[in-house]
Amino acid sequence: MLLFATLFSAHASEGDGATDTSETPGATTPVSQTHAEYVRLSQEMEKLATRNAWPGVEKMYLDLVATGETPSFADYLIGAHAARALGDVKAARERLLGANTVQNGDQEVIDWLWDIDSNYGPVFLAGDLGKASLDCANMPFDPNQAQAIAFAKTQIDATGVFDGYLPQGDYVFAKHDVQVKPRVDSPHIDLRTGDVAPTHKTKKKKKGD
Repeated sequence: MLLFATLFSAHASEGDGATDTSETPGATTPVSQTHAEYVRLSQEMEKLATRNAWPGVEKMYLDLVATGETPSFADYLIGAHAARALGDVKAARERLLGANTVQNGDQEVIDWLWDIDSNYGPVFLAGDLGKASLDCANMPFDPNQAQAIAFAKTQIDATGVFDGYLPQGDYVFAKHDVQVKPRVDSPHIDLRTGDVAPTHKTKKKKKGD
């Protein structure tokens, strides 16, 4: 809560200056309307974040980005918290990088990016919808890592494809061993095209299978 209070205070100050225009009544331009919508979404996002309503925050963040306005540092950071809560580590990382472009050197952002790059790895897994599933050899105790795996499973179940980050560890995707390690070549398996990275091997069938 202290983190959000600090961010919201800083964001409110930015917003106060940004919404002060010299336009006369009736002379509102499309640009000012867009900015007003951005400010509204940003404020709504902050309110939802204080209640840990992360699905709502995620929707507001995507709508905010769709306005074309550049998110503030606070917007990026709140968006990263929403993505992490939902298990989307790739989106969280991208938003942290965005925050770093706005306010370079923030310690929380740097530590968070380091944690992701030290404990997760990017993967691409694809198969025919309904014919591929993801299993984890050992489910991590860390709730954020467990949520990241749950998010990947949901994506595969819904679309057949997952393009994101998983915690380091051993997985099985449609009988293919997948080993995820930080800072190494990304596992890439596309069963639709037969494209399987050479570092991944098909599990041998046992007698009687």
